[in-house]
Amino acid sequence: MPIAQAEYQRFATDDVADLVEHAWVVRESTTPGREVLLPDGRGLLQVVLGGPSVRTDPLGDTREPDVSGVRGLTTRAVVRASVGRTVRLGLQLHPLAGARLGTPLTDDWVDVDAVLGTGVQAALEKLLADGSDAAAVGLAAEALAALRRHGSDELDRFAEVVRTIDDAGGLVSAADLARRAGCTVSELYRWSVRYLGIPPTEYLAAVRFSTFVREAIGPGVVGPKDVVAALQWYVRAGYPPREVERFTGLEPVELRRLAQAVGSLVDG
Repeated sequence: MPIAQAEYQRFATDDVADLVEHAWVVRESTTPGREVLLPDGRGLLQVVLGGPSVRTDPLGDTREPDVSGVRGLTTRAVVRASVGRTVRLGLQLHPLAGARLGTPLTDDWVDVDAVLGTGVQAALEKLLADGSDAAAVGLAAEALAALRRHGSDELDRFAEVVRTIDDAGGLVSAADLARRAGCTVSELYRWSVRYLGIPPTEYLAAVRFSTFVREAIGPGVVGPKDVVAALQWYVRAGYPPREVERFTGLEPVELRRLAQAVGSLVDG
């Protein structure tokens, strides 16, 4: 998600489409900035130069440095605050990338070299420092392409379930998903925990929230103040609780708390 004080480039990664949805490089100025990272059910491989930058969980009030690493899919919104000049390379991972590589993570981080191999992070940092952004993306994709994949008929069936969820923006029930996949709800739950690391309801909620925010903001750059405005607008609208949860993935009380907490962090 690009932010206002940054130079943002996006790259296709068709050669590793089973693992990566797209790649990007952001070069931030020295101007302090904020970014709201949406819980869209995607993982991330990132390499960071410069800083310091910090990620804060608005509801858990936990803070951690924004550093290089590989993270599993996200289920909670996070506010990222940058202070100094930074360069970040990111590969947005397919929801099932962890399962295909044998390491589902779900909100946890591991070292880049633990996934790509020793020395790859240092090589990526050198390319970024030299301004060779496309080459850095190519090297990261090449390292991923060389990794051994895990697969099964069951994983392929669940991949269709994930595609259905994404296509529907999360607005589909677990029972309907099971019916379409020709399995029981219990089987669907087991697949989700095995291959995503979370129950299907949590993945559905994450996709709903991300879809809701993006549709509320509209096309173009998703700025932090735009996210706050969308959350506050929906809270003030006073929709029935069932509709709030159906469209945002959160109960009204949770949405109100998140809107207030994100707003406070974005305002600094």
